[in-house]
Amino acid sequence: MSERHPLASRAYAEALAGREAVIAVPEWGAHVTRRPTPDGLCDAIGTYPLQVFARGADLAGGLQRLAAEGLVSMVMVPDPLLCPAAGLARDFAVCRPFKTHFLVEPARGFEPSKHHRERIRRGHRRCDVRQVALGDHLADWTALYDGLVARHSITGPAAFSEAYFRMLAAEPAICAFAAFVDGACAGMTLWFEAEGAVYNHLTAANELGYRNGANFALYDAAIARFMDAGVMNLGGGAGFADADDGLTAFKRGFANGEVQAHICGAVLDQAAYDRLSAGRDGTRFFPAYRAPMAAAAA
Repeated sequence: MSERHPLASRAYAEALAGREAVIAVPEWGAHVTRRPTPDGLCDAIGTYPLQVFARGADLAGGLQRLAAEGLVSMVMVPDPLLCPAAGLARDFAVCRPFKTHFLVEPARGFEPSKHHRERIRRGHRRCDVRQVALGDHLADWTALYDGLVARHSITGPAAFSEAYFRMLAAEPAICAFAAFVDGACAGMTLWFEAEGAVYNHLTAANELGYRNGANFALYDAAIARFMDAGVMNLGGGAGFADADDGLTAFKRGFANGEVQAHICGAVLDQAAYDRLSAGRDGTRFFPAYRAPMAAAAA
C-alpha cells in the first residue's frame, strides 16, 4: 500500500465509528472497528466501504492480534482490486462472493451505453459541471446526501455523520465535482485515487439534478479527469447483494469491466461465537449471530 491510503488512516476509521471504537492492526497497515455483541463481548468489522491492506500484509498475524483483543469474530469486504480472493481464502474461513463492482478500464477504451450517451449530452447541456473543493461546498454536499438518505431510507454505515463529511473535506485525496443548474447546486460526486486505481466514493443529487441529468454529467466529467490514472472502480449496486436496481443500471452503463468483491470473515473465539449463534445454524450470514431474524429463519 502507498504511504497513505485514505481508507486505511486512523482519522478515516474514527470519523466512521468514533475514537474509542477503532483498533489499529499494524500487521495490515490498517484499522478496524470494534462493535458490542448482545452478551457484552465485542466483534470487529472492516472499514466501510472497503478494507485495504498494506502490501505484504500479514493477514494471519492481524487476525491473531484481534483474537488477543478478546473479539468474537471479524468481518470485512476487502478491496477487490488490491486483494485477490485466492489469497484471502488462505486466512479467512469465510470468503464468499458478495457484490459485483463495475469498472472503467481505460486500456479497453471508454464508451458508455447509447442510453447513457444521450443522457450525458443532456446533462452537460443543462448543467454547469466543475471540479470543486469539497470544503467550499460542504453545506451543499450535506444537504444532497441528507436528501439521499431520506429518499432511500438509508441506515447503518452509509448514514454518515457530519463529522465524517468534515473529515472527507480535510482529506487531500478527495476530488469533488459539482453540477449547478442556474447557479443552484444540483448534484455532487466524490472520487479518490490510491494504489494505481480510482474509486467513486459517493454521489448524490436532488430533484433538480435528477431532472437535468446531473449524475450522468458528473460521472462523465470524473471519468474524463481520471482517464490516465488507472482502473476506476465505480462500486456495486445498492443493498447486500447483486440486484437489477437503478444504481446497478446506472453504473453498468458506464462500465467496460467487472470485478467480484468478497465478504471475508473469521471466527476468533469459537465458544463465544457458538453461544451467540445458537438457533441460527442455517444462515449463510456472517457472523451468524448478527443475521436479521428473517434471514436466520430462511
